[in-house]
Amino acid sequence: MDFTEQTERFILESGMLRQKGSVTVGISGGADSVCLFLQLYKLKEKLGIELKAVTVEHGIRGDESEKDAEFSKKFCEERGIPCRIVHVDAPKRAAGKGISLEEAARQLRYEAFFENTDPGEAIALAHHLEDQAETVIFHMIRGSGVRGLTGMRAETEVNGRHLIRPLLFATKQEIIAELTREGISWCTDSTNADINYARNRIRAVIIPELMQINAGAVSHICEAADDVGKMYDGFYEKETEYLTANDTGRGLDCTALQNTDDYTRGMVIMEYLRQHLRSIKDVGREHIDVLSKLVKKGQNFTYDLPAGARVFFEYGVLRTGWQDPPKRRNSDGSFNEARSDNESKSVKNENGVYFSKDELKTAGAAHFETGKFSISLEIRGFSSSQIKDIPQKNYEKWLDYDKINKCSCIRSRRTGDYFTIEGGHRQKFKDFCVNEKIPAVKRDQIPLLVSGEHHILAALGTDRISVDAKVTEQTKKILVIKVIPSGGNSHYGR
Repeated sequence: MDFTEQTERFILESGMLRQKGSVTVGISGGADSVCLFLQLYKLKEKLGIELKAVTVEHGIRGDESEKDAEFSKKFCEERGIPCRIVHVDAPKRAAGKGISLEEAARQLRYEAFFENTDPGEAIALAHHLEDQAETVIFHMIRGSGVRGLTGMRAETEVNGRHLIRPLLFATKQEIIAELTREGISWCTDSTNADINYARNRIRAVIIPELMQINAGAVSHICEAADDVGKMYDGFYEKETEYLTANDTGRGLDCTALQNTDDYTRGMVIMEYLRQHLRSIKDVGREHIDVLSKLVKKGQNFTYDLPAGARVFFEYGVLRTGWQDPPKRRNSDGSFNEARSDNESKSVKNENGVYFSKDELKTAGAAHFETGKFSISLEIRGFSSSQIKDIPQKNYEKWLDYDKINKCSCIRSRRTGDYFTIEGGHRQKFKDFCVNEKIPAVKRDQIPLLVSGEHHILAALGTDRISVDAKVTEQTKKILVIKVIPSGGNSHYGR
């Protein structure tokens, strides 16, 4: 059985492409992604898929990075497959977020993949066996818990996309051998040799040492991850049942959780954080142990997590939030929250983030950071057949674009804010919060999309939209708003 046949078998046995349709390959020009593209290109008719590609230039290696991107684009287009180059600035993201360059590049890469695909589509990633072993080791030394020991899955769903890893069965040596046999060249990323990066150190130093002890170390680590994954899946079903039954939308009701064993309590809390925070990569066992013990006591508390996240426990309900954002002094001596350079299309002051409908229409989309939130806006066409697709997610709203005023604002609450409800009546925001039993301390943290002085079109993070802005069968164009609290939720996968 040749390499392509092995790839096809792995794809079919895993069921990763049962949904057919469009598959976007993340191609960097390196041997792994070139081999992945080549295999899917050969198999696209058999698998019944439409192939596309995206290559991300991270702004790290100058001309070398640009050449790799052009190589990738040419490689795909020579075979009749469209490839889009996405330029990002990983050093800027790393500096602005206070994260490693490696993590910044990973975040931006996944964002590029998501922005260039639609829900329901697949994104193919070129991870292989050594990558799997590296990931398991990385999670183990970071204290990620049992879930981290499961490594990467052949298929996972993130942001409505299917992340698939068709080469997860293969070794690096097998990949290189396949490209050599085919006479295919590839690019080499010079940063892969820099062992200052944690994953590079694991790959270049730790794994070779483990293989000196046992030549099958990589395979054994991956087999163990697979076994742990199967056991974890059974436990995860119970976790999911608990979360589904006890996630009130305002937080996690921990009444039953307080009386369970410490391990189960910690696992459920970890999964709740995973679902409600953008990243939990720096949340370790010590944080979960503290939270578990505090929840068991049942007394109200506030607990700070890494990356600005915060956990609140009030009257038996656990919820996530964020710490106060950094502030900067203005020329007049007042303070504003730190502003990101990518907010040039909006105006932000102490009252919120204002955006112009005309500017948004010209750009088609906008993204900005407020310190408290990461906000994206996008204009899309709409037809009545899409009514069933309107998301129920609290932090994603679809509004009728034509019903929105020329200038709107995303801000925190003010006295006098109201919704328009059925019959043209008004409901004060305060009354809404009282009815929904939203704690007073949380009300200032709800981002409101406001038209005019006090008319709330949508309260993001809740299920409330003013009737004046709701999408109907007559809607022709929608404004899609996605808001993630700082420290909020990501799932980019690796």
